[in-house]
Amino acid sequence: MASSPSIMYDVFLSFRGTDTRRGILSHLVKALNQKQIETYVDYLLREGTEISQSLLTAIEQSQISLIIFSQDYVSSRWCLDELVTIMRCRKQNGQIAIPVFYEVDPSWVRHQKGTYHDAFAHHEKNSSEDKLQIWRQALNQAANLSGLHSSNFGNDAEFVEEIVKRVLQRLNQAYQYDPKEFVGIHEPIAELESVLCRESKAVLVIGLWGMGGIGKTTLASMLFNRLQFEFQGTCFLENVRERAQRYGMTHLKKELLSKLLDEKDVDPFIMPNGITNFAKRRLSRKRILLVLDDVNDADQLEDLCGGGFEWFGPTTRIIVITKDKHVLLVEQVNHIHEVKPLNDDESLKLFNLNAFKQNYDIERGQTHVELAMKLVNYANGIPLALKVLGSSLYGNSKEEWESQLSKLEKMPHVKIQNILRVSYDDLDRHDQNIFLYIACFFETYNAEKIKCLLDSCGYSTAIGLRNLHDKALISMAPKLMTMHDLIREMGREVVREESPSSPGNRSRLWDPIEIYEVLKHNRGTESGESITFDMANIDMDLSLHPRAFARMYKLKFLSIYFSRSGENLLRAPQGIESVSEELRLLEWIACPLKSLPSSFSAENLVKIMMMYSSLEKLWDGVQNIVNLKEVYLQGSRNLMELPDLSRASKLQVLNVSECVNLCRVPPSIASCHNLVELYVHGCCKLSSSLASKLQVGSVIEVEPQRP
Repeated sequence: MASSPSIMYDVFLSFRGTDTRRGILSHLVKALNQKQIETYVDYLLREGTEISQSLLTAIEQSQISLIIFSQDYVSSRWCLDELVTIMRCRKQNGQIAIPVFYEVDPSWVRHQKGTYHDAFAHHEKNSSEDKLQIWRQALNQAANLSGLHSSNFGNDAEFVEEIVKRVLQRLNQAYQYDPKEFVGIHEPIAELESVLCRESKAVLVIGLWGMGGIGKTTLASMLFNRLQFEFQGTCFLENVRERAQRYGMTHLKKELLSKLLDEKDVDPFIMPNGITNFAKRRLSRKRILLVLDDVNDADQLEDLCGGGFEWFGPTTRIIVITKDKHVLLVEQVNHIHEVKPLNDDESLKLFNLNAFKQNYDIERGQTHVELAMKLVNYANGIPLALKVLGSSLYGNSKEEWESQLSKLEKMPHVKIQNILRVSYDDLDRHDQNIFLYIACFFETYNAEKIKCLLDSCGYSTAIGLRNLHDKALISMAPKLMTMHDLIREMGREVVREESPSSPGNRSRLWDPIEIYEVLKHNRGTESGESITFDMANIDMDLSLHPRAFARMYKLKFLSIYFSRSGENLLRAPQGIESVSEELRLLEWIACPLKSLPSSFSAENLVKIMMMYSSLEKLWDGVQNIVNLKEVYLQGSRNLMELPDLSRASKLQVLNVSECVNLCRVPPSIASCHNLVELYVHGCCKLSSSLASKLQVGSVIEVEPQRP
């Protein structure tokens, strides 16, 4: 998004001179000047067809656009083009737009009725349909904003007085803004303001949902500041979760009623299960704007608003801020807005504003450019992280910036982590474990694979993933699950805290250097539940001790792989004596073993991935492989035989392609009735009569391809 232009004028007046110039306009301009409000007024008759560039610039450089909708307003193409520009500036730059309905009903503007209909009938003769549609859209957007109606006032003097009062309030609020707080939120502000200002015959409730630090409260604060002057009762109830725990819900209820009813003593209105009917009647008569910040339980909504928000009247607008989407999944919430990370341009702008205290674009070749981009990439669009990191480095030397980056590679920033940690701490033990497996192990797995593997460990994974999604700890799409880098780092820091100085005592290992040290010195313990080891990130030989995995008897997931091509530096010259019987996933790319140890039990195995290995066989004898679903052994050129598969009743995938020395597939494969994928191409020694042994309907690629 382009940066906002510098402000030259407090107010831009958009009007049609033929029916306002000698009436309300002159009084309004005089009143604004008396209050020292810098106002741009174009006194040209506006009869031309093209709006001037100087006028467009004046709109862009104004803090507020005041639109006087009179009966003759839309007869001017010039006025309509002004309005389009105003609506664009409102959306892109956060400009304040205030509609003033002067002897015109808002429905005329919204739906082009009355004189507006007549004017559009004339425009249709010499304007394109696209142009007409743009004008109609701008009129509809403007009419949906909360404005001022001349019909509500006894005379023009009172009406002008109220307009000036509203302008002063909005200018006061506008000039209190810190630009560092409001990067990248003008479009969502415009969208949400439109939702909040629309006509509704019931209480209108919107939810702001997203991960910690994403800017939900900032967004709500700006909405509240922009709209509060249009309501009779307002309350921004901060930190509901934390304050409810510390002081109790009754304390918060008293604060809410005190602000909304403008009463110091509200005890007479409080009842054990709610508030008195008289308090409800008073609230229902007021136009109320209420923000509930950081709600983490739907019961808190009922305590503070009554079941179904029954305490309030139809003109009430409520904004609920939460990290847990489940809070908003009640039928009375009209609109849920997911607050998203900033894009790259917005991220860099926010970082610059905090790191350099100015809106300053870093140019290639400057001292800090590479470091700044690395820090922006680390924050990955999270406003909290961008502000914290930028502010912490303000005035620091290049060496200190480099030191900060180096520190972040070892441990996350504590202030950022404390905010993100709240959602994790709200999880129960079951969901915390699922979260930690995803943060530390399942980085590239899709949701179905994760469900399959974690279900095999006894977890109720489907509901666990839903809970993590609702708390904005993961994102879910069809067949795809992702986690923000900072949230992943938070989860990994939780595991580091299990044993800060002894990685072998942690439940999950992912750092290649730490895993190298644990395996090299045989420091694994019974605490270990998962290991994901990217061998591409080590450049030293590692010879495994025969008992390297012996004490890791709770290990459920083992993944040893290469993220990029490189030499296999992992050896097992004396073999491996034992591997955990708890293994559900065994992934060991280019495994140096000739076979798995004789003591190994495969009963819990769900998936085997040992591609390009030195295996001659998987194991000796018959294993009770009742849970095995997928086996990938492709490229294992020394493999000569497969084990008995008679008990592999759940086997769905078997890939032995390019296993050039594989001579036979056991007859027991015929009992694998769930087998749907069998890959044997490149197995030049395998009998071509394999297909006749299989009695399954959708097995693919069963015939070997001769070299």
